[in-house]
Amino acid sequence: MLLAVAKEHGSREALVDGPRRLDYAAVLRRARAAAARLAALGVRPGDRVAVLLPNGWHHATGYLGIQLAGAIAVLVNTRFTTPEIEYVLRDSGARYVLTDDDFAARLAPDSVAEPLRVAEIVACTGAPPAPATPPGVARRPGDVAHLLYTSGTTGRPKGAMQTHANLLFNAGTVRERLGAAPGERTLIAAPMFHATGLVSLFVGFVSAGGCCVMTPSFHAATVLDLFVRERITVFAGVAAMLRLLLMLDDVDSADLSALRLFVMGGSPVPETFPAQVAERLPKLRLANVWGLTEATSIVTYVDGEEYTTRPWSVGRAVSGVELGISIDGAPPRDLRGQVGELCVRGPVVAAGYWERPGATAKAFAGGWLRTGDVGSVDADGYVRVLDRLNDMIIRGGENIYSLEVESVIAEHPDVADIAVVGVPDPLFDERVRAVVVPRPGTSPTAEELRAYAAARLADYKIPAEFRFVTELPRNPAGKVLKRRLSEESDAATG
Repeated sequence: MLLAVAKEHGSREALVDGPRRLDYAAVLRRARAAAARLAALGVRPGDRVAVLLPNGWHHATGYLGIQLAGAIAVLVNTRFTTPEIEYVLRDSGARYVLTDDDFAARLAPDSVAEPLRVAEIVACTGAPPAPATPPGVARRPGDVAHLLYTSGTTGRPKGAMQTHANLLFNAGTVRERLGAAPGERTLIAAPMFHATGLVSLFVGFVSAGGCCVMTPSFHAATVLDLFVRERITVFAGVAAMLRLLLMLDDVDSADLSALRLFVMGGSPVPETFPAQVAERLPKLRLANVWGLTEATSIVTYVDGEEYTTRPWSVGRAVSGVELGISIDGAPPRDLRGQVGELCVRGPVVAAGYWERPGATAKAFAGGWLRTGDVGSVDADGYVRVLDRLNDMIIRGGENIYSLEVESVIAEHPDVADIAVVGVPDPLFDERVRAVVVPRPGTSPTAEELRAYAAARLADYKIPAEFRFVTELPRNPAGKVLKRRLSEESDAATG
């Protein structure tokens, strides 16, 4: 794919990282140089080479060099601590790690992987002679392209094995649904150790000959400036990013005429949010997606009027992907209108977990991926995600979906962030606890939020207690550690 795109779009701008601008021909030259250097170090097809870098052109060309070498890239979360980094390197069996001076300092002195300075690896000058046909071209569709490690909220992270076929199928979805094409420009603020940043935005837009503008992390003012200056057409991130952008004083006067699509995913979107956005940015098309690392990236998609008329939905399965519902662990079936575990089958499903046959057999049984998400599919195929299977609260025999309660209370103007968990109750088995981060300058009370929820939720769903905190505990992947919130004492509740 890379060789074909570079041949067709060699002079088109491919990567923008601050002042650095690379066209496709330059990207390919640097990726070829990286592949040649890796081969000279003894890297062979199927070997693992880790990447510990922030978003940027070094990350992009180094990753593509690993692919041209036929190796398996191991994407390391840049928020990991030294022990967590070493766990991933050891678990994957990575021989080398592409990094820079800053992140090399995070490696253990006796790291199991040898650090390689990425600036030297992707340099065009002084590279060993490269074969006309890179080793990576011999890789087959079912071969593993890279390992993306799951967040590990309930245990050690596991390396999801995404294949070349997975990546190219998802890239087709990005072209079909997000409109990735030559001349289109996306801003990658989502980290490239996650599926959204790497698989959908980077691989997806490269497959189309589009341009990827990169920023190390999301800062609302910086992102708004890049939207305007780089004429960004498509952006993907969580709804909170758009909410932060709308809080900027100059967003209404900014020239966002090029931005045509804002794709939201990775976290629940309050049902009132699309209408709120339409009031401020009426020309912006919104999309909502649902996916997970084990399903490459995008499983369902909805946008435009189809979404605004169904703000509760994450869309329908993308072309070629099948959804099923499993109730109480039974084999997945097409059970429209019933609530159960959402299961996925088709070319998005990853090859399993790296060297975890037991976990693979459990999650990828019978060709189906059991996602761990609870939801339903209506008669027209639109999906509603209700909760994580392990986060569902059972109070007096009633199922309470924490995401539903979170979505309602998140709409209160004084709430910046919220997590809802179940805690033991001697009478009803569990009761609902809401942990709230107030917006700066506000002081919502438990009574106010309880009354707000009571007007919108059935009585048994209303939180029995509220805790107010300055921030929610999250793991390095940014996911809320709900188990910790459930286990904390009842101090500071209302």
